[in-house]
Amino acid sequence: MQFTIWRWACVFALLVFPIVGCSDTGTGGTGGTGGVGGTGGVGGTGGVGGTGGTAGEPIVCIEEDVGNAMELPHESKCDVGLAELFPELPDLSGLTGTDAKELLESFWSGLYDQLPEDFFHGKHVGSGFTWEVLAKAKPDECFQGVGNSANRDDPALGFDANYPGDLDAEQMQMCREIDVDDQYPTPPDSGMAQPKVNQAYVWGLTRERSAPCNYREGNLWFGTIPNTHCLVLSGFLDVTAPSLNNSWVCEGGIADFRPPRAFYYNTEDNELHEATQAILDGGIEDNVRLRSTIGLRSAGSANGVVFLGGIGALPAGVNLFAFSEETKAYLGSASFPDYNNIRQWRLIGQELYVGVGLVSGTGEVLRWTGSVSDPFQFETVGQIAGDPAYLTLHEGRIFVSSWPNAPGQQQMSIWMSPELGSDEKLTGEDAAQWQSVWTISEYDPELSVVFSTGGGALMSYGGHLYWGTMHVPGVSLLAWQGIYGATASEEDATAAILGTYRPISIFRASELGTSEQKVELLYGNRFLPAYTPAEGWQIVPNQMGQGPQYGLAGFNNFFNNYTWWMEVFDGRLFVGTMDFLYLAGELLGDTLEVPEVITEAFEHFAGADLWRFDSSCHRARPVSLSGVGNISSYGVRTMVSDDALYLGMANPMNLLTDPNDDLPEGGWELIELTSTED
Repeated sequence: MQFTIWRWACVFALLVFPIVGCSDTGTGGTGGTGGVGGTGGVGGTGGVGGTGGTAGEPIVCIEEDVGNAMELPHESKCDVGLAELFPELPDLSGLTGTDAKELLESFWSGLYDQLPEDFFHGKHVGSGFTWEVLAKAKPDECFQGVGNSANRDDPALGFDANYPGDLDAEQMQMCREIDVDDQYPTPPDSGMAQPKVNQAYVWGLTRERSAPCNYREGNLWFGTIPNTHCLVLSGFLDVTAPSLNNSWVCEGGIADFRPPRAFYYNTEDNELHEATQAILDGGIEDNVRLRSTIGLRSAGSANGVVFLGGIGALPAGVNLFAFSEETKAYLGSASFPDYNNIRQWRLIGQELYVGVGLVSGTGEVLRWTGSVSDPFQFETVGQIAGDPAYLTLHEGRIFVSSWPNAPGQQQMSIWMSPELGSDEKLTGEDAAQWQSVWTISEYDPELSVVFSTGGGALMSYGGHLYWGTMHVPGVSLLAWQGIYGATASEEDATAAILGTYRPISIFRASELGTSEQKVELLYGNRFLPAYTPAEGWQIVPNQMGQGPQYGLAGFNNFFNNYTWWMEVFDGRLFVGTMDFLYLAGELLGDTLEVPEVITEAFEHFAGADLWRFDSSCHRARPVSLSGVGNISSYGVRTMVSDDALYLGMANPMNLLTDPNDDLPEGGWELIELTSTED
């Protein structure tokens, strides 16, 4: 398999149009992804609440508020370090094993199996918040067995017959009564059809504004992506064989692709409105463009226009779809063939910015210069060596976390813009003036991890810049095999499964770009596995020479693999993760053999994590460790901060559709989280 990192365009091209060439690309966008319904799991709780300001920054609207850390009189003393709390943690640098695999199993188990459960799982943290599911995905197809063309083509129950809509109660009952031919496998060999929910994530999420810093009628716009994990399996990990269990089905390759949908939700009248049909009715070009878009991963809004965007396959490039905030009318679409990725948008002051990846292997930051009558106009205000992932304003500059856009040539970096001008914006004159102020190689000693780690969410908070990492399970292993596989021993190759694995790390920095720059490791590991052909696998100190201030990598959870979103709400910094534990057994199998003691330690905490920092001198507290009420929601993919904190969840469990069983429900979910503190 051609090694591709963070490249959704290639995923789609490889799956759907194998004859179409593609360059490495990714997708992204402001919005995130939506999780799914279901019932809650276990886990700690924490409060929200508080208020925050702009800390002297230029005018920044609520979603992008830099926010001072909340002063908490009842917690006046800063948290002590990890070493002070647990002085008996072993020095794992001298760890040995009879072979490389045993060494690495002992290393990870030695960290994650011995720490006090109460502290790491937040059992004694008070509540102080409540959440409500505002909307969620519904079944939109009758699954009639793996490989059955009726899944899409059935004239009454197939996906194509109902798109862009859902099955009604009568259709779902008809579906459950269908006997499926034995040649088409069903779960768990039931021989019966069942409703399927394809739309997996709220992938792009934004809120309309009638004017800078003013929201209009409470409308939240978002786009979706269907069957995400199936596309990852086929496109990233080269797992093309069908997989089937009680929670999900992946038929393999093109059979899993479905077009996305677009919605807006009015928080005043609590109604969900479909916007997909307006795009399809815009004309043949718009119809085809949407149907060939690999999810609507990007969303932004300003000055009367809402954007939803994603990666297209035919033609290749970035596809944008625009709507009027005032009338909700569809304004049209455009394709940008020079781009291969689009991710987060941020409204900073009165200007809307977005990061895009280029086919050439570099990236750009764009500032929107259009209008309602001419929406698709942008100016390049930043040029970086990588794919811009997340953006935030910090101390008068825009900072960006990046993903590799040229495998083996780039690494995750934190990029800093020039200072905003007196007009509080960046222009084309600033494009070549960006600089990298930090790279992942300054922390991780393993080369394969350096070239496969993605830049996670970042946010300004309490005078510091916070950021995290992203790790697709198995991608670092593929990178290692590409670098060392031809010459490594079988023993070292087997051990590489655990040697290249990483939970997320969380960093914080101040005085960036100056001689006083200080980068702190908040959650991470003092020691990490690293490989050299001469020495094989060893446990070595991280490149920072620091231990973590507050906890182990992953917010002390071995299975937290994405830092998916950060947002300031009520003076606190919220961090949403992806926790792939729910998927781990069926998804990875022999690809990642997690030591049993680790799996057992975390088996009660499946589902996405939502954490909060109450101030810049306190460790993070858990708000939810179990998918914000649904253990099958593996990610908090996006957030919008306003009168409440709105969460878009990620949940591709497409066969969890029976409200009468004891299992959670699959598909995206839009959640409103509010403070209950005075």
